[in-house]
Amino acid sequence: MLGIPEEEWPIIAKEAQTIGLALGVTIRDELPHIEAALGRLYDYADAMIADRRANPKDDFVTTLVNASRDEDGRLSDTELRDGLVLLVFGGYDTTRNQLGLAMQTFMAHPDQWRLLGEHPDLGKAAVEEVMRVNPTVRWVTREALEDFQFEDLHVPAGTTVHLISESAGTDPRVFDDESFDITAERKPHYGFGGGAHHCLGHFVARSDMSEALPLLARRLRDPHPLVGATWLPDSGNTGPLRLPMGFTPGA
Repeated sequence: MLGIPEEEWPIIAKEAQTIGLALGVTIRDELPHIEAALGRLYDYADAMIADRRANPKDDFVTTLVNASRDEDGRLSDTELRDGLVLLVFGGYDTTRNQLGLAMQTFMAHPDQWRLLGEHPDLGKAAVEEVMRVNPTVRWVTREALEDFQFEDLHVPAGTTVHLISESAGTDPRVFDDESFDITAERKPHYGFGGGAHHCLGHFVARSDMSEALPLLARRLRDPHPLVGATWLPDSGNTGPLRLPMGFTPGA
């Protein structure tokens, strides 16, 4: 979508995965690696911007570069670079993690996986159901800017508040049916956040996964976990680092 050569995906994958550690509980230990990866992606974005200025293409990066040149354009070179790095990271790492979590969930519910393979039109609903019960963003953190009262709880200004999106999606007071069912009608989940901080890229992520999951369901029959899975910490951005699976090839 950005116009980055497809063969360069390993670069994006490696650096985006490392930057994603900034959303986890191990950030203090990982900070040197995160900053190094961010520096490399900055260099990558700078080179891409310079290339599009010298050799315009019919792609999104060229559109951004041209917009920054317009009289009404308000993107500085730094803002343009930061925006591209955010698009590269946000368009890859969290979606990849969520697909891994989807496979974990469906392997625990093989009947739903078979149903998705038989009815690919359920792809959109499958994405929403997976994100309700097993979101990659387990929680978001906010700081109270002023004192406020929530029901019987007084929250003083300066308090760090963790909003647990995973629990919100499975709260029995809201979701009476605790089953995992891609055909069920559900209330909205908070896998993409909410309010002013609602994920701007949710349409892209939803589109990617609603295409990917039915395709995988047709091609990977009876998937089951194998030994050797490793995982990111269960925190702000989680998912599998390695998820070995066995399966029977499908159509």
